[in-house]
Parts: sequence; structure tokens; C-alpha cells
Amino acid sequence: MNGQDTVGAALDNEESSLDIGRYVSLILEFKGLFAIVALTVMTIGVVVSYALPKRYEARSTVFIEQNVVNDLVKGIAVTPSMDNKVKAIKVTMLSRTMLLKVINELDLDAGIMDGSGLESLVGRLQKTINVTMDEKKGVFVITYRDEKPRRAADVVNTLARLYIEDNTSSKRQESYEATKFLADQIEVFKKRIDDAEAAIDRFKTESGKFLSKDEVSLRDEIGQMENRLAQTQAQVNSLQATKRILLGNTPLRRQLKAQEEMLSSQLARYTESHPEVVRVKSLMASTRQKLATEGDADRRAVYGTAEYQQVKVELESLENVKRTLEASLAENREILMMIPSKRTELAELQRKRDNEVLIYEKLVSRYGQSEVSKEMELQNKSVNFRVLDPAVPSSMHVSPKRPLIILGSIVLGLGLGIGLIILKDLLNPSIKSAESIKRMGIPVFAEVPIIGNVTDNATKKRRDMFIYLTSGVYFSLILVVLGLEVLNVGLIDTAVETIRKLV
Repeated sequence: MNGQDTVGAALDNEESSLDIGRYVSLILEFKGLFAIVALTVMTIGVVVSYALPKRYEARSTVFIEQNVVNDLVKGIAVTPSMDNKVKAIKVTMLSRTMLLKVINELDLDAGIMDGSGLESLVGRLQKTINVTMDEKKGVFVITYRDEKPRRAADVVNTLARLYIEDNTSSKRQESYEATKFLADQIEVFKKRIDDAEAAIDRFKTESGKFLSKDEVSLRDEIGQMENRLAQTQAQVNSLQATKRILLGNTPLRRQLKAQEEMLSSQLARYTESHPEVVRVKSLMASTRQKLATEGDADRRAVYGTAEYQQVKVELESLENVKRTLEASLAENREILMMIPSKRTELAELQRKRDNEVLIYEKLVSRYGQSEVSKEMELQNKSVNFRVLDPAVPSSMHVSPKRPLIILGSIVLGLGLGIGLIILKDLLNPSIKSAESIKRMGIPVFAEVPIIGNVTDNATKKRRDMFIYLTSGVYFSLILVVLGLEVLNVGLIDTAVETIRKLV
């Protein structure tokens, strides 16, 4: 099996070599077509490389310098972050507003009569201006390509200058506005604090009796007052009983009481109809009649006594004490009930005042920081932009890349020439070799070579020599042009410019 594989591989290699040889022979056979196609594509490549307008690149490097003052005022002043500046650079530079400033300053819109042309110019600048940033090194690079080297350098330098000026002025304006805003807010919160203090003072004045009391001591006081009220009520009840006793001890009442005791005694011994019982009842009726008609006079006899007057005075005094205790007790109970709500209301007023004071103190602190920050921006002490390498007009164009275009056209021309010949051979249905007949299963007994005419052979040789010579010279010229472009020799450009001026 290994021997057979080796023989098969050898046959395949032989067939491949024969195919390559056949393709070489095809190229040699159709050398004229190959030369025309290849040299035509190469010529087109050379012409295109010189026909395309030359573009020159201008480059400017700007250094973002963070001042040492930032570290000194850290925590005192608010300085813009370099990271934030770097992130905004590309967006700001390529903004329509910034590009319109560049266009107006350099008169790039000269000859543009309508708004669509101006918008097209802005869009073209946005696509062709490139801003790259190196955050680690703290630099950003502006590049722009244009057909005129002076204009390319002017666009880059103007854009960098306008951005630096705009950035500086905008930061100063922001600092002014921030300081003014903080000053206005400080006045607003100062007034709000004054209003809150006035509200607290008014509340303390109106609710002083509720706020000056302690709940524990007030409860003790209420308990003591309740005990005193109970004692006073007991004394009042005792004096009222004494007063009733004194009022019930008048002469007529004593007489009536004696008659009632006598009647009770008589009834124990006699019946209701007994003369003594009847007499006592008659006396009692007479006494009651006197009480009804002479009761006031009978009581006045008691009112004038020293004992009754003493009881009366003591009772009135106790009644006044009782009313005072009841009023004080009701007031203290009301105060005890209102203390929690009043203290809660006072705490809410004080909390609002404290919040206003806290914000006010922060605003005052921020105002001081804003003043320092404003001075830093005015004196340009925070983050500075310094142009390290301004753009200068370039004497060498960066586009089109002629060596690559010419080299590509050479490769493309050779490839198209070979491909066209191979395609022509593939599309040819005729039998090309004995091997193709053998593959069809037809035996081949002999091969008859082509015997040419001597005159035809000489003509063919002269024609081939002409093709070789012409193609070689032409291809050499293309290689010379390629070499001159690689060496960056401007002879061709000079010749082209001369021809254009003559034309």
C-alpha cells in the first residue's frame, strides 16, 4: 500500500508540474494579451496615483498641564477634573459651534452661497479632523488633511487656539455664575433661618406654660392636688353636716323635737284617741305652723350665734380653696395632655431650623471654595492647555500613497493578465493535450509535432522580441516611477505640474 501511495503521489506531482508548465506555456503563447492587460492595469494605477489630489497633513500636540496649586488647595477649592476635561475635548472640538468659528476666522466659507454648502463643509471638517488623546501622558493630538498644506496648518492651529480660549472663558464664566448663585442662595437661606427662629420664639411665647413644665413633676403635683382636694372635700362635708345640725337646733325645732319624743312616749302607753295624745298632736301642729310662718326668724336666732358664724366662715373658705384646687387641677391636666404635642411641634420647628442652618453652613463653606476656585480660574492656576508642537505646513503629502497604489496596480495587472489567459483556456472546448484524450479512455498511439514555416517562424520571433522589448522597457519605466516614489524624489511631480501649467 505504501508503494502504491508513493507512486500515486509522484504521478500527482508530475501532473501538477505539467499543469504549471502548461500555464507558463499559455502565458508565453498569449504573451501579447498578457502584456497588454498587465501594462494597461499598471498604467491606469500610475495615472490614478498622480491624478488623485495630493493631501497634506497638519498635526498639533497640546499638553494638558495640571498646576501644582491644585494639590495645595485640595479640599479648599473645587478644581475641574482633568479626566472630565479630556473626555469633553473631542466632543467640544468637533462641535458645530467650534467648527463654525474656525470657518469664519479662516474664511473657509468663501464662495459658499447657501446653507447646505456650509453644512456640507462642517460635515467634511468633522470627518477629516481627527482628535486623539493619550490620557496617561496628558496630551491630545489634532490632525487634519487638506489639499493645501498652509490651510491644513491654519485649521489645526486655529482650532487649538479657539478651543483653549473658549475653554478658559467658559470656565471663568462658570466660576462667576457659581459664585453669584451661591451668594444668592446664602441670602435666601439666611432669611429662611431668621423666619424659622422667629417662628420658634413665637411658639415658645404662646406655649410657654406647656413647655416649661416637666411631666414627672407635673404628675406629682397633680397627685398632690388631688389629695388636697379630697381632704378639702371631706372638711367641706363635715362643716356642711355641722351647719345642718346647727340649723336644726333652733327653739321651735327643739320644741317640735321634744313634742315628737313626748308623742312617741304617749303612744307607747295610750291609743291615738287618748286626750293626751290628741293634745300633743295639737301642740305639734301648732309648732309646725309657727315653723312655717316664723321659720326665718327662728333660723336668725341661730345665725347670730358665734358657733354658726365660725362654721359659715370656715365653710366659705374651704369652698374657695376647693374651687381654686379644681381650677388648678383642670389646668394642670390640660397642660399634661398638651405637653407631648407641643414639644413635638417645637421639635419639628427646631428640626426645620437646624436643616436650614446645615444647608446655610454648607453654602457658606462652598462659597469660600468658589471664591478660591474663581481666583484660580481668573489666574489660570488650575488646568492649563499648552501647545507643545504647533502645526506647520508640510512639504510632503500623505495622500495618495503612490508607492502602494503603483505596487498594487502591478500585482493586480499581473494577476488579471494571468487570470484572463487561464479563463480563456478554460472556456476553450478544444482538446489541449494527449493527456486529456487519455482521460477520455481513447488510446493515443502517436503524437505528430507542429512543423512551422521558416518565414512564419522568423516573423513570430521578431514579433515576440518586439513584445518582450517593448513590455520590458515599459515595465522598467513603471518600476522607475515606483522607485522614485519610494525614494520620495519629486521629479515626476515637477514634470506633472509643468505639464499642467503648459496645458
